[in-house]
Amino acid sequence: MLRKAISLATAVLLGAAVLSTGTAQAGTTADSKRVVVYYQTQYVNGVYVSPKALTDNNTGVTNVLVGAIHLDPDVVHLNDDPPEAAKFTQMWADLHAMQAAGVKVSAFVGGAAQGSFQRLDTDFNTYYPRLKNLVTTYGLDGLDLDVEESMSQAGINRLIDQLTTDFGTGFIITLAPVAPALTGGGNLSGFNYETLERDRGAKIDWYNAQFYCGWGSMANTTGYDNIINRGLIPASKVVAGVVTNSANCGGYVALPTLKSTLAALVAKYPTFGGVDGWEYFNSDPGGTSAPWQWAREMTSAMAGGTGGPANLALNKPATGSASCASTEGPAKAFNGSVSGGNSDKFCSLVATKFLQVDLGTSQALGSVEISHASAGGESASYNTRGFTLQTSPDGSTWTTRATVTNNTAGVTTHSVAGVSARYVRLNITTPTQGTDPAARIYEVKVFA
Repeated sequence: MLRKAISLATAVLLGAAVLSTGTAQAGTTADSKRVVVYYQTQYVNGVYVSPKALTDNNTGVTNVLVGAIHLDPDVVHLNDDPPEAAKFTQMWADLHAMQAAGVKVSAFVGGAAQGSFQRLDTDFNTYYPRLKNLVTTYGLDGLDLDVEESMSQAGINRLIDQLTTDFGTGFIITLAPVAPALTGGGNLSGFNYETLERDRGAKIDWYNAQFYCGWGSMANTTGYDNIINRGLIPASKVVAGVVTNSANCGGYVALPTLKSTLAALVAKYPTFGGVDGWEYFNSDPGGTSAPWQWAREMTSAMAGGTGGPANLALNKPATGSASCASTEGPAKAFNGSVSGGNSDKFCSLVATKFLQVDLGTSQALGSVEISHASAGGESASYNTRGFTLQTSPDGSTWTTRATVTNNTAGVTTHSVAGVSARYVRLNITTPTQGTDPAARIYEVKVFA
């Protein structure tokens, strides 16, 4: 449950090249509207899941929490292996690149696997140096203390004090309580969080409150309001934790509802602390093919729908080849949605298939993102296999910017940096992975 201990077959984590030792440069408690991503599943069926797409696609992500770190009797583990294992090398490099881009990288400690905090509580002098070494060796910006086992009030105070002493006030210290723990209710940690805030609140940057798995909901603002109404912990220090996919735990809130709740919280609390997602690898709406889309959606929701790069094609005039049905015309691919069911797409069966949008005026372009069949919930066997992407200043003279012949992904992103154009056109040459002749395009986004 919650921060699960994932088996080696499905998880391997932490990717950021080793940084120099010393105090990590971190954000401050003044940060708000954070977009926080928990990153525990790093391999799915032997294929590496990189978090770097979060920055490559300009999602607005602010923090990545990698783990789970376990202080076992004889060795520190990152999930099932030592953090220095060769299979983590690329992950460290990717996380280092994200740090260079301004994202703060913390490790989350503990979770559902028991023992780490009990050992810190009863044998601090043995286990704390190992945790300190992890921070310095891998240049972490902070630690997320995910205490889901009994720990004493004195023990958590001592840990927070020592982290502040060793790494300074800029080091990010967060905790991940279940939401009721911040209103004096149910608690998995043993100690009292309201007492902790009174005693050590000045050293705690924020709380990643878990509003899922039966511990609350983000279907509305009620649970969050209950915390703020206690008058102890300010909104700037309460990050709303949600599950990013219904398979990850109970309490999944559909994206439109979640975005409405976040917008309401921003309106109600100008210093709203932000949102965190458990976890990254299968985050909807992009799923395993484009999990980074979740962070972009969160950024947008907390900025009144305008966060992240501008989608220049949204609701712009569209044309295309004859559609499969009147409800599946070209405009469906530019309505900003992939979640409206099987008819929320452009579909075409004719021999020469194309989709085109008029941006209205010539625009400086950056990238084009295409959501294929599986992004809308259909079988991946229907994802577009072959296509070309073209631009034009006038709708008559076209220049090919990308040619794809062997795509299998549900979402593809294509750089058109340095290009100025008014029209963008998608020509579909191989509509599916097999013999099905129908092209299915759920969305085309054109970014500046």
